[in-house]
Amino acid sequence: MNRSRFLIFLSLLAICTCISCTSYRLSPQHRELLLTNQQIKIGGINRTYHLFNPKNIPNSPIVFLFHGNGGSADNIAGLSHVKAPYIPWFDIAAHEGLILVIPNGTIGPKDSQGWNDCRNDAPRIPASDDVGFIATLLDTLKTSLRYDDRKVFMVGTSNGGHFVMRLAQEIPHRMTAFASIVASGPASSKCTNSTIPVSALFMNGTADPLVPYLGGKTENGTVISTDSSIAYWIKRNRTQTTPIINEFPQKSSSKVISYRYAQGVNGTEVMLYKVDGGGHIEPSRTERYSFLLTAFAGSQNGDIESAEEIWSFFKQKVRK
Repeated sequence: MNRSRFLIFLSLLAICTCISCTSYRLSPQHRELLLTNQQIKIGGINRTYHLFNPKNIPNSPIVFLFHGNGGSADNIAGLSHVKAPYIPWFDIAAHEGLILVIPNGTIGPKDSQGWNDCRNDAPRIPASDDVGFIATLLDTLKTSLRYDDRKVFMVGTSNGGHFVMRLAQEIPHRMTAFASIVASGPASSKCTNSTIPVSALFMNGTADPLVPYLGGKTENGTVISTDSSIAYWIKRNRTQTTPIINEFPQKSSSKVISYRYAQGVNGTEVMLYKVDGGGHIEPSRTERYSFLLTAFAGSQNGDIESAEEIWSFFKQKVRK
């Protein structure tokens, strides 16, 4: 996607955030339990996050949800009047007894909020110590919430999806599994390269105009292909190389096929949700983006609920 098209995409996202609906996407019941704009100081800088802990019991699994570049914790949590495919996470958390943590990134050189991921040639990402932020936040919340540190999960979309890959490289001993949506590995990485096994899930569209499925140069850094990203994690986790394949019934313009690579070291797995014809958008049956957004970001699949599929992958995993 060229620069002008990308800027139009960000502008449309901002417009949709303001006018796409007249009420908050998050239900009043969940909003009542959501603690917004919690603060923690990292390197003299106040960092903020939202916290949702509906059961408030010790030894709960904890799930971090990361927005994309130009997004925010409010977007993720359905507090900004825009469709939010992460909203089903609140129902899952209430039912399963999860803790949700929704952090905010920092403003980068192009005046958009995002995360310092591993891409060495991404001009829009900030230079903030985001790994330090999340590591400190894990320490702080462990003391106050007593979550189960064997069940720590990271989910991110786009720049957030690239960032969870950085966390899996630099603090893999602090996490159990990650899910990276519409993102793939960096072609030029500034991060350390760990060998610690971590379960990995990718959910990418073959018609993504921002992060090409086959890899290549974009307006925000160069990426390797989705298949190469999967191959890296198969090798790192030492999983089976022949996948279990599942084709989901197709009702949308795009088709979802999942590939599960099982029996890795310490029970790790690798999974790919290939959205054939899908764009740079999280699949969702319930949270459907407007035609303005899909015209620039590509088709949104409606055959699966991404949050439900990701939690199904996470649910039985325990860090050993």
